[in-house]
Amino acid sequence: MQNIEGFDFFSLTFDDEGALTSRAEFEAMVQHARTAPATDAIFIAHGFRNDAADASRVYTNFLKTFRGHLPRQEFQGVAARRFVVAGVYWPSKSFRETFGDDDRRDRGLHDERLAMDGVKRQLEDLKTRDASPSQRPKLEKAIALLPALDGNPAAQDEFVTLVFSLFDTAAADPTEGLEKIRAQSGSDLLARLGGPIAPAGGVRDVRGVVQPRGIFGDIAGAVGKFLNLTTWYVMKERSGTVGAAGVAAAVRELKASCPAVKTHLVGHSLGGRLMAGCAKSLSTPPPLQPDSLMLLEAAFSHYGFSADNGEGTPGFFRDVILRRVVKGPLLSTFSFEDTVVGQAYAITSRLAGDNSRAIGEADDPYGGIGRNGPQKTTEAVVVPMRAPGAAAYTFKAGVITSLNGSGGLIKDHGDVTNEAVTYAFASAVART
Repeated sequence: MQNIEGFDFFSLTFDDEGALTSRAEFEAMVQHARTAPATDAIFIAHGFRNDAADASRVYTNFLKTFRGHLPRQEFQGVAARRFVVAGVYWPSKSFRETFGDDDRRDRGLHDERLAMDGVKRQLEDLKTRDASPSQRPKLEKAIALLPALDGNPAAQDEFVTLVFSLFDTAAADPTEGLEKIRAQSGSDLLARLGGPIAPAGGVRDVRGVVQPRGIFGDIAGAVGKFLNLTTWYVMKERSGTVGAAGVAAAVRELKASCPAVKTHLVGHSLGGRLMAGCAKSLSTPPPLQPDSLMLLEAAFSHYGFSADNGEGTPGFFRDVILRRVVKGPLLSTFSFEDTVVGQAYAITSRLAGDNSRAIGEADDPYGGIGRNGPQKTTEAVVVPMRAPGAAAYTFKAGVITSLNGSGGLIKDHGDVTNEAVTYAFASAVART
């Protein structure tokens, strides 16, 4: 156990299949919650790119600004409550956020051989860290095909099929675009990745006109971007697995031992998908209601909670709404300044829908909830995010309070530990 900003903090580590690997730490948390006793338990999850040190900094900063609100008059009852905090650590990976001309200069990728060496290392990493034993021979074969890819559509088709075998057992989610991407030939896919892709609010020239970022025109550049996309989908699948299989089981076990403890789920980026997956799992029998859920610039489809994405398909997390899983406030932040979610979904849109008119934005069929908020979701209410000391929040039961942090309250994808964000969280906790 650590003490962070006056909160008793426990590090819960999960593997890529959602197994809890820090069992002794979790048992110590349950024992502490039972004997202290605790009134509230916060489960908080990081997103992609975060190693343990990065995640710990996010958790520390979030708890610091949250703690700073507790002396406020409107939170006096919250200040008297006793919290335990579970910091969730899961094996995330880095997602390349930009592909510009600077990459060629800075990384030496003007040399095709060096570029392909980097691609080979990416594939080796996927094979070693992310593939199952049955998938590894296919990635070995993909690695062997690398020298034959340039100018060879048949080899490109086979290469893409082999790499996409990583998703043969993935849960189907039509709102995320993977099925449409996989339906294309590998050579067509790599050709499309060889062109420029501009996220919403992308690069503007001196006239203020949005211009697409540059991307390598050679085969190594296209394959590198394809592997980046593959990593994105690997992380999305993994985050959902950790939430549904691992964190949900931990929440159930804690509640079985300490039934009076209020539970609060918080997730940033793909950690938001993790916590949405946890809530969805908690809706299955026997159902268990967390007391609040807060998604911070979550990285999943903006149709994730929708009854219909416009093509007759409900969102992957629709059950969270239908079954009223969350007992108290359900908050989801978004910001037009979140270009990371915009970039990730711009790639998906380009490849699955090619909707250059609204790429990454609210009308994009593959837009992200952290960029646009919940779309086509009648239960969502958009509320401007407020600085501390402004008018108090009111949260309606059974709806998603979609907090708009655009215009400076959430300046970028990682700006989720500031006082405005944790003021909203403190307001939600106070309502439980």
